Amino acid sequence: FHADFLVDNCPPDLVITSVDGVRFHGHRSWILSLSSNDFAGHLTQATDALTLPEHAIVLDIALHVIYGIFYNSQRPPLDSTEAALSALIKYGMPVQSLSTAAYPLYQLVLSYAPHYPIEVYALAGHHDLEEPAAAISSHLLAYNLTTLSDSLAVKMGPIYFTRLYSLQRARLAALRDIVLRPPAPHPPTADCDEDKQKELGRAWAFASAEIVWNALPSKPQCYTSVQALSSAFAQSGSAVDCPECHATLQKRVQEVANEWSAVKVRHRLSDAIIFPTTVS
Repeated sequence: FHADFLVDNCPPDLVITSVDGVRFHGHRSWILSLSSNDFAGHLTQATDALTLPEHAIVLDIALHVIYGIFYNSQRPPLDSTEAALSALIKYGMPVQSLSTAAYPLYQLVLSYAPHYPIEVYALAGHHDLEEPAAAISSHLLAYNLTTLSDSLAVKMGPIYFTRLYSLQRARLAALRDIVLRPPAPHPPTADCDEDKQKELGRAWAFASAEIVWNALPSKPQCYTSVQALSSAFAQSGSAVDCPECHATLQKRVQEVANEWSAVKVRHRLSDAIIFPTTVS
């Protein structure tokens, strides 16, 4: 955000200085078009210079969000992004609209999910960033909510806690519904009558119960990948010597894989904001 930073070929007309002395160049009209409180009252009167109490790294993140500029450099620390969100809200910026999938804030918040999923989910819930929270929740399908700290529970709030809890329960219910349906029996043959086919049914039931048990988030290891399910059911029929039973088993295993792959994390979309101009 240097002195040559242009918006619609217009040069900056505002200098914002951080508490640690770093200067950022911006545009009054752009900032005012997004702010609901005249940038916390700093721009109610004509001025070309502001000194703000935030550190440079926080203002840098905030201005990236305000101008819709994606981060191409190293991702800032999570605590700095959290401070930037608080600053954006203080300065009247519509963070919910600015956090939809088309904008940099969404990508920035989501970038923390692989390493800090519950922390960044709580942050998204705290500020009601619905789209990032929904995307982050896919990293928390196996998270044990009984280990959630009081501070994070309070931070995300009851709505987002309930959504995460409900998501985990819905996924587990979907898994039960899929895996508890055994392979269809084949017509009896001379070598494999109805009684012998029950061996496959018992093996499938045992494998299903083990899968559902191990899928509980409270378990130390939670194996619910398509590959893990397919492998567990394939092993359940390893002792079955009937070719037709094997064929029905393989068909059902493929159905389980397809059905489980189709279970998606669902979320509602927020209204997107249209930026006032194009940055150059």
